[in-house]
Amino acid sequence: MARGLRFRLHDMFPAQDDARPDRLMDTAERRFRDLVHGVDAIVWEADAASLACTFVSQRAEDLLGYPIERWLGATDFWGEIVDARDRHRVLARYGEALTAERPLEHEFRVTTADGRQVWLRDRVHPADRGRLRGIMIDVTEHRRLQAERDELLLREQVARNEMESAAEMVQRLETITEAALSDLSQEHLLRRVLERIRDVLEADGALILLPTEDGEGLRVMGAVGLELEDDVRVPMDDSLSGRIAMSRRAVLVEDAGRTDPDIPALWRAHVRSLVGVPLSVDGHSVGVVHAVRLARRRFSADDARLLQLVGDRLGVAIRNARLYEAERRARLALEAATQRAAFLADAVTALAAAPDPADGLADVARLAVPLLADWCAVDLREPDGFRRVAVVHRDPAAEARAAVLLGPVAAPATGGVTRALETGAAEWVAADANAADLAVRGEPEECRAVIELGVQGYVVAPLAVGGRVLGAITLVAGPGRNFGESEAWLAQDLARRAALALDAERRRGTARELLQMVGGELRAPLASLGRALRATTDPAKAGAVRTAARALSAVAREARLAARFVAVTPDTGGRRVDLGNLVDAAVNAVADEARAKGVDVETAVDRDAVEVAGDRRRLRQAAQRLLEAAVRSTPAGGRVCTRLSRAGARAVLAVSMVGATVAPPAGLRLTIARQLVEHQGGTLTTAGEGPGPTLTVSLPLA
Repeated sequence: MARGLRFRLHDMFPAQDDARPDRLMDTAERRFRDLVHGVDAIVWEADAASLACTFVSQRAEDLLGYPIERWLGATDFWGEIVDARDRHRVLARYGEALTAERPLEHEFRVTTADGRQVWLRDRVHPADRGRLRGIMIDVTEHRRLQAERDELLLREQVARNEMESAAEMVQRLETITEAALSDLSQEHLLRRVLERIRDVLEADGALILLPTEDGEGLRVMGAVGLELEDDVRVPMDDSLSGRIAMSRRAVLVEDAGRTDPDIPALWRAHVRSLVGVPLSVDGHSVGVVHAVRLARRRFSADDARLLQLVGDRLGVAIRNARLYEAERRARLALEAATQRAAFLADAVTALAAAPDPADGLADVARLAVPLLADWCAVDLREPDGFRRVAVVHRDPAAEARAAVLLGPVAAPATGGVTRALETGAAEWVAADANAADLAVRGEPEECRAVIELGVQGYVVAPLAVGGRVLGAITLVAGPGRNFGESEAWLAQDLARRAALALDAERRRGTARELLQMVGGELRAPLASLGRALRATTDPAKAGAVRTAARALSAVAREARLAARFVAVTPDTGGRRVDLGNLVDAAVNAVADEARAKGVDVETAVDRDAVEVAGDRRRLRQAAQRLLEAAVRSTPAGGRVCTRLSRAGARAVLAVSMVGATVAPPAGLRLTIARQLVEHQGGTLTTAGEGPGPTLTVSLPLA
């Protein structure tokens, strides 16, 4: 019936074909392109034979600087931008991807439009009709970290070679250090070297001091054969050990009983003789090592020289241990960054591929567990409030028991998940979290289930778009895992991307509702038009035909506006908009219609500028639709009073219809106005009190 109706309208009004079904396809395609262009990666499609691109996302121009037109259709573009060292391998890899059973990944260098070199990682797979599709991310920083790691490893290897060469010079020195240098862990290194020093020098004890973080003193980091208090420190300026470190010269104390105590515990142990040497590398002090004897013979100058040789090697070993630890941390950070980059790419793919964003969020939760968290929960807004729709746990048995956590969100907004849903602000607790914060109803059974799942820390990342909270993703760390700042930021980045995908699906639902409303409003004009056309012999019917045609034209205009509104996400990112100027423009737009109907339009604007952050064009459309609805609901001789003022931190626009008895019906204009206002973080309400029905818009001030 709708198909036939469309053809009849087309025959009668061939210029008014904007509501055709194929426009919906165009709208959907534009929406999908907006989503693809918003991904922080280059999404591309190309002919497999010629590698001529048939599609590339806007990120390609932002990242590499080449206009999109250079990509599309050019058969030699890849050869121009790919580094000559990688070109043959890259082209061969794309040939392999056409017949591969799973997506292929490879990395290569490209030259940007301004001459810089960046590294890209491409995940490519075959598509239909002999095409390839891929998604490329910038891994230049990843490569830089990898190069730094290789340099650290090379420096560590060179230093180890130097130490091993020195070991061959003195057999006694080898006896002390051969075992220690096989372990680069600083704690084990110091312990084992001190044990060998004690044995080879026939000492009763040995200890090592390293500089404190502020460099003002020395701290005992290891000792053997001696009982010392915890966290023993000595000043750098006024101590024997400090003088050894600053002068970088060995000190031999033959009769320790005549020397002021440096470390009281040594003197309480009745130390007879002491030798101390500095640990230095490239002229920089890195510590002091002592050997002590109690009641036996004193240390000799040869003992001091031997200990200094040990100290020289030990200083290098300590530096290498620190380099090794720094390299280990860099490697772990690099691996974590790589995993998270791959996770975000997979999460974006899952959200884009899922027919229902709720299903896509469940897939994202499964990707996040156990990579980022031990379990994950997803809460979404529904017409009657928020509801927990998914709980994923690393243990399938625990996940089955977690079904009790599903259901409506009913707890007060006092903390954790419920507060994040209420305020739209992320909640992050790194460790020692309260399990009750993750219970969304506060029931005893629910709280027990949360405790059984395990809670050490959590991140609640709201799904927020344009000031509206659509839900939240909660990542939970169990015992043994803490959430750091990087995990918190990653969760919020994931939530932002998921919110955009969820909002796109909600907007598609809005489009369907608007189209249904358009169909309803078309019925009456079409019926009138049909009756008039069946009685064309009566000239008076021509007036009815014209009236119906005008009504259809107005509805068509509103439908076009609705289509544009659904296709393009309003800019809520915060350009400052003066509402006073905007209201004046809307009043001017409806002035002719109000004058023709005999309705006065009065305007009262706050003398101070009333500014909000949002999309000026969308806000003006909302204000104009509001005034149009008010003028058409006000009888002749009535007044439309428009007042713009401040109320705390919000701007308030009130449109009163003096003389009207009922508020405007919730038709297409008001529906569009409400949607436009809500996408700017505001509200539109209707009230019957006062001089007449009043439509009120409330928006947060900039």
